Amino acid sequence: MNKSKDYNRVMVITGAASGLGKALALAAAQQGYDIAVADVQEQAGNQAVAAIKQHQVEAAYFHCDVGQAGGLLQLKDQVMAHFGRVDVLVNNAGVGSQGTVCDSTEEEWARQWQINLMGVVRGCQAFIPQLKKSADPAIVNVASFAAVALAPGVASYNVVKAGVLALSETLRCELAEAGIHVSVICPAFFKTNLVESMQNTDDKIKNQINRWMTKSKYTADDVANMILASIDNKQFMVLCDSTTQWQYRLSRWFPNYFFKQKVKMIKRMFQ
Repeated sequence: MNKSKDYNRVMVITGAASGLGKALALAAAQQGYDIAVADVQEQAGNQAVAAIKQHQVEAAYFHCDVGQAGGLLQLKDQVMAHFGRVDVLVNNAGVGSQGTVCDSTEEEWARQWQINLMGVVRGCQAFIPQLKKSADPAIVNVASFAAVALAPGVASYNVVKAGVLALSETLRCELAEAGIHVSVICPAFFKTNLVESMQNTDDKIKNQINRWMTKSKYTADDVANMILASIDNKQFMVLCDSTTQWQYRLSRWFPNYFFKQKVKMIKRMFQ
């Protein structure tokens, strides 16, 4: 249990109004966490707060655009004013993207950079000083298996998610002495609103992603429980199923074979 005799641990989740963020907020509330719901979706955020409070914990919504400089510092001030502490930071907010290196516009690269990578950096910079005051602090960064697979056709998304993985490995070392645990979550496709967040997406790619999501063996609730387990068990990298675990090993042990399999995959997609 994460519930103390004197206080509930406080978890801050960006992108908590829907999808994985909301699933995590509800699962964490069942374990006794108070929840700071940070999102740009005000109505959905307040609805999430109402659902979280049904578990007899405290929750509050804070408008936060992680893609804007200063947004996470403002969130930190608001969270501290409301809860007085923070124990776990989950950098979950993100958007999808599709396009090759040459096809992707500079605007799309900038969007991915500001939200999916710098949003995580800003969250860490804002909250680490407060996390150092916690007895059992943790940071969870939500990356993607795209950071490992680096499949063609989603170039900017691959690059920034690989950046989240690299950032997490760096933080793991930098924060070890401070006792702040770091987890990085690398799920493959599962049912979320990721496709809706994509801009200028090719319908064929969008339909393929939706099929992969539909065929997934796990859900947002499953990933949420994996995140909570990674905090409790001090697990660094979370690969959510046996297929991606094996593919990760292939990518490291047999990179040329893994590359050839990716080339075959992309040919099948566009036949």
